[in-house]
Amino acid sequence: MTKRIFCAVFLLFVMITALSVSVFADETDSWYSLPETEVLPLQPEQPVLPAVQTIVFPDVQPKDWFYEDVMKLYQSGAIDGFPDGTFRPSQTVTTGQALKMILLAAGHPTPQTVASHWARGYLDYAIEQGFLVRFKDITDLDVPMSRALTAKLAALALNLERTDQTKKFSDTDDDYVCALNEIGIIGGYPDGTYRPKNALTRAELSAICSRIYTYRTPVSQLQKPGEQPIEEEPIILRTSEQGVQFIKDREGFVKNAMWDYAQYSIGYGSRCDKDEYPDGITEEQADRLLRENLAKFEESVDAFLDKYDIILSTQQYDAIISFAYNLGTNWFRNGASSSKLASLLINGGYSENEIAAAFGIWCHVTSNGQAKILDSLVTRRILETQMFLYGDYGNKANRFCYVMYETEKGSREMDISLYKKGERYGKLCECSCSDDEFLGWFSEDGMQITEDTVVSQNLKVFASWRGPIEPDPFDVDLNEDIDPDFNDGSDTPIVDQVPGGWY
Repeated sequence: MTKRIFCAVFLLFVMITALSVSVFADETDSWYSLPETEVLPLQPEQPVLPAVQTIVFPDVQPKDWFYEDVMKLYQSGAIDGFPDGTFRPSQTVTTGQALKMILLAAGHPTPQTVASHWARGYLDYAIEQGFLVRFKDITDLDVPMSRALTAKLAALALNLERTDQTKKFSDTDDDYVCALNEIGIIGGYPDGTYRPKNALTRAELSAICSRIYTYRTPVSQLQKPGEQPIEEEPIILRTSEQGVQFIKDREGFVKNAMWDYAQYSIGYGSRCDKDEYPDGITEEQADRLLRENLAKFEESVDAFLDKYDIILSTQQYDAIISFAYNLGTNWFRNGASSSKLASLLINGGYSENEIAAAFGIWCHVTSNGQAKILDSLVTRRILETQMFLYGDYGNKANRFCYVMYETEKGSREMDISLYKKGERYGKLCECSCSDDEFLGWFSEDGMQITEDTVVSQNLKVFASWRGPIEPDPFDVDLNEDIDPDFNDGSDTPIVDQVPGGWY
């Protein structure tokens, strides 16, 4: 009898165990899961969650497999949830949501908000950085994001390249997918597929973004056992900590060296050689490298300010340092003749619109031999102007608007300028043509912009011209002297035909 009871209990135990394994296998059998036998590259340690687990979203509970991933992203600022307070983990993620989560998890800055769509700023930024192709990769921000496009965006945002040419999945050999798989950010299904065309849920993307965030998280420099860490001398800057953080926010963190229009950059926009950091850089290293470079820029800027006895407040100095760090020092090397901004600082007595225009014109990059306006630089110039004038260190470029000037002929004084919102434009761009008469500037919807127009929004305006007036062959001056001896062959002089003539 005892033996039968023992066997029954043992059999019940085996059945419960098998059922438990089956349940947990179903729960984790998703596309981002990695095989249990796969060894991942060395990663920074995961943040330790507090003993009392916080409930931020009612639909994200500590028992959920995605809880730690969602909380990590929430604490890092990469996700916010919906207005009703939910996270909706099982909902299919849209391209707009995916853009925000991936770019912020990868350490890129929060872009300027665009009125047309809450996520349009993230799309514009991704296109400007070369992560996506305009009108090709994404045409609708509210449709599901495919797994293939997720891999492309994530790999490029992290500046990853594939190194192992072994085929990882039976249904794709995509380089972006394989690059992410090599460092343990994504895996595949148990059947060996990746299913690149499928969509993914917000919980699944959270797991991916959590790994992205962990991958770029700085780790302490390796030390030998028992070795004391080397204490580096602190770098003393005149730039305030608010100013340093502003530069970090605008530059964004890049782990590996990448080409930035005119140079290779790493960390927070610091110049470097292509192979100078073969293993990438940590955020701690990038912070020190940034401060070392800022110290050099401060030395140059201070020499310029001292030479012309220019006194700046902390907010003004921070704005000038951010400007110089982004653009270099050529704008003040030759004094007042270097640029309008240098001239205004030297001479003083400038208006808000004058200083805004002097900042705003510096927003071009050269691509394929042609200079073009970069939206992210326009935003940065507005933010620097707001910092300079008002001590505003925020990320909302809402006090000034830009006007882009376009013309098909003649010459223009400038192609872009900034104007304070809510005030009249005042001086507009001058435009001239040797053959035609300039009629004014008109917006795309036909509205004329004048000096008295109130600034309310960003605009692109076009020059309107009137060509030379051809002389009218029938335009006769009646007061012109007429030869009294002239006769048209009739008996009546032509002058007598004027009152009742043919014209």
